[in-house]
Parts: sequence; structure tokens; C-alpha cells
Amino acid sequence: MIDTLVQDLRYGVRACLRAPGFTLLAIVTVGVGVGANAAIFSVVNATLLRPLPYPRATDLVLLTDANRVTRQSNGDASPANFLDWRERHRSFQDMAAFRQATFTLAAADHPERVAGAIVSSSFFDVLDVGPALGRRFGPADAQPGAPRVAILADGLWRQQFGARPDVVGETARFNDEPHTIVGVMPPGIDYPDRSAVWVTAHWRVPDDPLVPGVDPSPQRTHGYFSVLARLDAGRTVASAQRDMDAVAAAIEHEHPVENRDQGVLVTPLRSDLVVDVKSTVLLLSAAVGLVLLIASANVSGLLLARGNARRQELAVRAALGAGRARIFAQLLTESVVLSIAGGAAGLLLTMWLIGPLVRLSPANFAVAGAVSVDWRVLVFGLAVSGGAGILFGLVPTHQLARADLAADLKRGARGVTAGQRRARGMLVIGEIALSLVLLVSAGLAVRSFVRLVHQPAGFDPEHVLTVSVSLPVARYPTPARKAAFWEQTIASLRSVPGAGIVGATSRLPLLPGNSTRGIAIRESPGAQLSAHYRTASPDYFRAMGIGVLRGRTFTDGDREDRPLVAVVNETAARRFWPGRDAVGERFSIDEPEITVVGVVADVRSASLDAPAQPMVYVPYRQDPWPFMTLALRTPVDPATLAPAVRDAIWRVDKEQPVGAVLTMDQQMANSLSQRRFSTTLLTAFGAIAAALAAVGLYGVLAFIVSQRRREIGVRIALGATRRDVIGEILGEGLRLTAIGTAIGVALSLAATRLMSTVLFGIGATDVATFAGAAALLALVATAASLVPALRASRVDPLVALRDE
Repeated sequence: MIDTLVQDLRYGVRACLRAPGFTLLAIVTVGVGVGANAAIFSVVNATLLRPLPYPRATDLVLLTDANRVTRQSNGDASPANFLDWRERHRSFQDMAAFRQATFTLAAADHPERVAGAIVSSSFFDVLDVGPALGRRFGPADAQPGAPRVAILADGLWRQQFGARPDVVGETARFNDEPHTIVGVMPPGIDYPDRSAVWVTAHWRVPDDPLVPGVDPSPQRTHGYFSVLARLDAGRTVASAQRDMDAVAAAIEHEHPVENRDQGVLVTPLRSDLVVDVKSTVLLLSAAVGLVLLIASANVSGLLLARGNARRQELAVRAALGAGRARIFAQLLTESVVLSIAGGAAGLLLTMWLIGPLVRLSPANFAVAGAVSVDWRVLVFGLAVSGGAGILFGLVPTHQLARADLAADLKRGARGVTAGQRRARGMLVIGEIALSLVLLVSAGLAVRSFVRLVHQPAGFDPEHVLTVSVSLPVARYPTPARKAAFWEQTIASLRSVPGAGIVGATSRLPLLPGNSTRGIAIRESPGAQLSAHYRTASPDYFRAMGIGVLRGRTFTDGDREDRPLVAVVNETAARRFWPGRDAVGERFSIDEPEITVVGVVADVRSASLDAPAQPMVYVPYRQDPWPFMTLALRTPVDPATLAPAVRDAIWRVDKEQPVGAVLTMDQQMANSLSQRRFSTTLLTAFGAIAAALAAVGLYGVLAFIVSQRRREIGVRIALGATRRDVIGEILGEGLRLTAIGTAIGVALSLAATRLMSTVLFGIGATDVATFAGAAALLALVATAASLVPALRASRVDPLVALRDE
């Protein structure tokens, strides 16, 4: 058995080497299919398959406040509810609260901004990861008045502390507070969201970023942190959900005002990490799978053509005693040899593709580590290439093994059977149909992306420069200190040559994060109303190009000692005061009431494809936040002002870290990165599919011309014109294309419905897209058919008859 297999492999290698042109074309075709699949699988691996770097990671879950009726998560948890959950649950080993934060790390030159998290002392116990150096946080670190401690991520330890092993015990200043470094985490531990440092909370829960000096433990109305928990042994997510439903019902009974319809949602950690990318990854996986099927069909067609030329050879082998099973095994082995060579080429292509793929892919695709080629990707590539070899070898092997080899031996293998002709035609039809599915999908993605890019955002991003600044609590502990810094910084930025209009807001449109407030209106007592909440400077709306519809925006007179005022967007005005002019109306978030002084245009705050939500803006002097984003509208190239902007901020506070200075166009591009990634790859896959289909169609028609050469010569000798010959061959190609297109349209109608959730402003059955894809494929097919048709028209009848 082994000897036979080795013999077949040797013979298969020699057979491939005897036809180098055919072998190279087959290897390249398989390599493209396998390489594209392995490259996308590297993304699937990092996103959906590779284990998270924590022991028993499937036991890790997130708990959030949620609407008990709709099961819609509110995204975070409130302090008092969390403390009750931790006290009353029966399903978890432990719970930990955490919130993401930006820290100021004191450095030799200018302070650095460092991403990190404020966590309860049990955070790393829940994750069940130990430090590479030092220790975890302990209960003593969370006691009131305890010294501040920090744990570093591996990357920050190497970049800022020189990877020194004696760093444990040193003091570093984070947010102008001294912290003793007690540990360094091993590589790969950076939850949440690529944290570089973790510090313990001041209180039993992380401090509220808006009122950091006050113990937030008693409040239930404002959720601002996340809760991580580890399931007890034997517990499932479903049983934990039932447990927490009971806990939430008890809390609602005890606190009906703050917890009306309030529940708890238990979500596996992995599901939460991939919620925004899973549909995109699965869509790309399906698309690249179609590319592999098309490549396999193409190689099947090549093998059929080559097999027809080898029929006499196979007939001789049959005459010498080889049975059909033996010939079948030999031919299939040759297919596997080709697939292995193609798979090796595909993996080399994957190595080359992985760099551009990583640069193009959004950062949130690296859920369980960087997108890379590891052993899983290699095994997948080999498995795919082996499976493809069997797949594309079955049709030609079956056709040749069941042929009448004795008759072939007698007639010298002239001509081609109807079965072979039908098989090659069906393969091409299949290629065209699958290619149309990919072209339609790519067309829908492109048209959706174009509509999204041109979707009115509610502001003008051109010539706007942005920079985010987060103030350390230790240096800016009071509202007055914060307000004074923002006022001085805005004045300093105005002095920058070319700065133009300078504004500031607590959250810029299209950037991550949100703040929501419940509001009360005297005319709607008891109504559950809420709005997105922003603080803003007087010139913010002008700086961002947000139109004023009615009333006014803020002035320098809207200060802390003046009556509270607000500006609302058009959606809030329409929803909260229908049929009335919102200017002059009043509402309250807390006491006292706030007067609406203006209405501005809606802004797409979360994303360009999300509808505008009710928005309330208040003057930054009346509610100064510790973090703001500054926006400068300038008549010059905004990128050229970046150094001057940093210097202007450091003139106010030389120890204040400055975040990335980006144009608003760059911010918008970042918000579209995931859609751009999927659109680019779908377009590339559609182009590859169309090219492979064209090659397949060309191969079929060239095969037909070579087999009908004598017939064409006779027809020309009898008076057929070149136009007649070209029309017949071209008609054969267009007939196969028409059948494939009809099947492809039916498949596309079913397949593109799965894309409906990722499309914007266009239906999954858009007629223009279907027609355009079909027309493009017909054009490609015509071009592919024209070459063999012209070759057929040039057949010399005397040469053709003499050769026969």
C-alpha cells in the first residue's frame, strides 16, 4: 500500500514536470485561492478562534446594566448596583469593576499620555493571570488611604522603563500622583483595549471621571464602568443569567425609582470583544471561500484539457493491466501533488499579504493578539490545499477513468467525448455564477461605502485640526481650575498663526465613547427621556461648521455664576417639544432647570450610518470636564499647525500631556476603517474571481477550437467566412456566460440578503448593482472569448486537413 502510494507520488511529480506550462498555471491558480483563504483565516483566527490569553477564558463574562424587558444593554454598570451584584450573586468565583482611562506619565522631556484602566483589586484574580515580575493587586491596596500602586504592561515596561527587572518598588507619577510599581504583566496581557498600565481604584469602585473626589458607591443612576466576572465551576452563561435576573428583580423591588425595568445582561467576554467585527469577518470568509471554489473549478478545467491529451497514454496503461481503480488513484494523486505545490505557493503568498492586511485591518480585529501566521494558519492552508486537490481532481479523474480506453487506443485519442465537453462547460458556468455573486457583493459594498462617505455628517470636517487633552485630577481638582485651564488654552491656541476659529467639546463626533443623561420636562412628568450630553465652548459650533437653526449658541457670558443654559439639536427639539419652538423651553437634568437658548443641526455623533440622537450641549464654564477635545478651523493646511498647537498647550501647562493631533478628515477616515477594510477586500476578491472566470472561459474555448480544428478547416474550405467562425466561437462563449449569469443572479439574490445588515443606503437586491455586475462579467467574458474565436478564424484549411 505504502509502496504503491510512493510510486504514484513519484509518477505524479514526473508527469507534472513533463508539462511545466500547465503545472505552473495550475500552481499559480491554486496558490491564489489558498493564499487568499489563509490570509483571511489569519484574521478569523485572531478574531474568533485563537484562545484569549487567560486561563479558562470561556468562563470570563461581562455584566452590564440592561433593560429587563428588551434585554438591551446600557453598556456599563452603576456603582451601587455592582456592589449589590457582588454581594448577592450565586454564580461567580469573583467580580471586578474597571473603567478605561488615560494617564499622564511624567517623563524627562514632556509628559506622555498612556492608555490604561482603573480597576478594583480583584481584577487580575478574575482574569487569573500572574505578573512576570512582582505581584498582583491585593485587598490591602484597595483600603481607604492606602498608598497608590500600579502594574505595568510589558510594552510600557520595555518602552519607558528599559525592561529593567528592578523596576518593581520604584515610584512613577501617573496623573501627577506617585504610584509604587508592584508588578509587570507578561506579553499579551493588555485588557481592556490595549491598556499599558493598571491602577487601583480610590474607592470600592472606580472613581467617577466627572466627580473624581467623591465616593460614588451610593449612586445607581449613572453607569460608567464595566464589570468582569468569572463563572463558578459547572456554571453556564444561561444559569448565571437566571441567577442575575433574580438579583436584579430584588434590587428593583428595593429601589424602584432608580431601577425601573432594570436588569442585568451576562455576556461572554469573547462575544463582547467581537460584537462589532464578527459579521464582517464571516462575510469575508464566505467571499474568499468562493474564490477558492472558482480556482478549483479552473484547475479542474485545466486537468480535463490535459487529460484529453493523455488518453492514449492511459489507454496503453490499461492495456498493460492497470485497472480503473488504479488509474483513478494515480490521476487523483497527481491532483493532490499539484494542490500541495499550490498550497505551498499560497502560504508564501500569505506571508507576503499579511503585512498589508494588518495595516489595512482595524485595530479591533486583533481580539486575541496580533493578526499573524501561526500554526493554525499553516494547518488551515495545508488542509485547504489538500481538500482543493481532491475537489478539483474528482471531475477530470472521474471522466478519464470511466472513458473507453480500448477505443482510445485504436483511434489514437483523436477527438473529445461529449461528457468531457459538458464537464468543462459546467465548470465554466459554475465559475461565472460564483464570480457574479462576488462581483454583486463587491458592487453593493462599494456603493454602500460611497453613500456612507457622502452621507451628511452635520458638520464640515475640512480644514479642521483636533487634539484631545485629559487633565490630571491632582493638579486640577476643582471645576474652577478645570474651567480656567480650558479658557487659557483656547486663548493660547487663538494666538497660533493661522489658527482661525478655536472651539472645544467634551466629545467630538465620530470618536468612541458617549455620555447620556436622563432629562425631565415639566410638561411630560414621569416620561423616561434621555439625551446625549456634551459640554462645549462658545465657538465650538463655528469651528466644526455646525449650523445654527434657531436662537443662539453660547457666549462668554454663559458662566458658572449665570443662569444655566443649553443648546439642543434638531432631533431633541422635535422629540421633546413637538409642534413648539424649543428656544425658551426648560428642562432639568438635576436641579435647577436649564433654559434652551438655541437649536443646532443634527450631528452624526456615533457613526455616519447611525441616525442622529437627541443631543444637549451645555457651556463648558457651567460644567467643566477633566477631558476635552479642541477643534481649530484654519484656512491653511491643518496638519502644518500640529507642532504649534502642542507648543500653545504647553505654554499654559508645560507638564500637560497632549494627545494625537489629527485632522477631522483623519478622524472620519478612522471611523470608516472597518467598512473600508471589508469593501477593499470584497472588491479585490471580485476582481480575482472575474479574472479566474475569464481564464476558465478562455481555456474552454481554446480547447474547443483545438479539438474542432479539422471541422473548422473543412467549413472554411466550403466557403464559411471568418465572421461566421468568429460568431460561432464567440456565441459559444456568450452562451456559457449567459447560463452562468442566470444562475449567478439567482445565487446572488439569496447570498446578498445576508449582507443587508452591513449595507447603508442601498438594498441587498439593488437592480443597478446586479445589472452593472452582469454587464462587467459579460464584457470580461467577451474579451476572453474573442482570442480563441480570432484564432479559429485564422485556421488554414489545407494545413488543418493535412495535420489530421
